[in-house]
Amino acid sequence: MIPVVPVKINTQIFRIVLIVGLAVLSGGCAATSSQFGQNAETEARRGDRDPLIRFNRSMLDANLKVDRYVLKPAARIYARLPQPVRSGVGNFFSNLGEPTTIANDLLQGKLAHAGRDTGRFVINTLVGWLGTVDVASAIGLPKREEDFGQTLAVWGVPAGPYLVLPLLGPSNLRDLTGQFTPEYFNTDLTADLEYPASLYVTGLEAVHARAGFLGADQALELQPDKYLFLREAYRQERALLIDDRDPQDGAGEDGFIDELLEEEGAN
Repeated sequence: MIPVVPVKINTQIFRIVLIVGLAVLSGGCAATSSQFGQNAETEARRGDRDPLIRFNRSMLDANLKVDRYVLKPAARIYARLPQPVRSGVGNFFSNLGEPTTIANDLLQGKLAHAGRDTGRFVINTLVGWLGTVDVASAIGLPKREEDFGQTLAVWGVPAGPYLVLPLLGPSNLRDLTGQFTPEYFNTDLTADLEYPASLYVTGLEAVHARAGFLGADQALELQPDKYLFLREAYRQERALLIDDRDPQDGAGEDGFIDELLEEEGAN
């Protein structure tokens, strides 16, 4: 059996660009590298902040090449499918991730959140055709995300050094540790699939997620220093999730992204 790599981190690089980068673009200007540090040499001297900067920069370059020649072309083809089909696929995979959120709600002592997220999972599974239709959001149970990296943060575990993982993208030591949870904490409903089914499912989920972030490409290309931009954006995005804060005054992440894309398209 070939282990299934979580796809959530695979597309993190584009998710944080949408949350931070498109916000910058909608304001009519691109972020500058000075916002995230003076230059690479300065950052290298700050060993306590980014001791792995040389490795991380090399790995980011490699990851972006893989995306350019493999994942992005596949996502462009997938994006031609009818919107209802793509929405159904996205809702289905989102629903599969609900048990992970529920488990981490409980581990963090968020009992009210656990109850609502359980209700969301049950409703979408039973009424929403196995999660392909997001009925729960329409009745006031919006999507939330909790993972074991967030749980470790709530428990007081420090983030540790920033780390760019091969193919998986931005992370840190704490979030990397959170990916390797004990088997009895494993709530990934696709984890027990046998090869090649596991490969097909992981590939489809990755391509679907990447297709949703095609609008982030321009934002990333406009950055003078992609590495510094992505590093600080990742840190900010994780801080928002850990503190249960939304990217924009109570708006859900999906709505925030949609609004930014609409604004960018109008410019």
